[in-house]
Amino acid sequence: MNAVPPPTTRADRTFLASPHRIGITIDCPDPASAASFWERFLGYQRRPHAEGSTYVTVDCPEHVAGPPHLTFQQVPEPKTSKARAHLDLFVDHARPLTQQMLAAGAQQVSVTEAGEWTTRVLTDPAGNEFCVIGPD
Repeated sequence: MNAVPPPTTRADRTFLASPHRIGITIDCPDPASAASFWERFLGYQRRPHAEGSTYVTVDCPEHVAGPPHLTFQQVPEPKTSKARAHLDLFVDHARPLTQQMLAAGAQQVSVTEAGEWTTRVLTDPAGNEFCVIGPD
């Protein structure tokens, strides 16, 4: 397999196409339900989508800079193993947010103490892992 060599100078990079935005797509059985969960906890807004679409996307409110948009894609197969990629939510106070998420249908997988920071691994209602990281 022939790999494309990385640019060697700053000038070389100007000729490369680069994304203007990055999105994350998450497979799940019920995109509308998954989008509702994440809208609530990220403060995102649902994009309009075509009736019967297998996708639901949520974004930062208009004119607000923020993290990538999330698209929830309906798939027929259930989640069967740990995800290779996940969201990390960095917060000032982890415990209150975690408790709200658990009440909304998240499940706690593990808690790791690391000095001032605590990392809580949870799953959203569709079973997708994510972390809430911050002090209690």
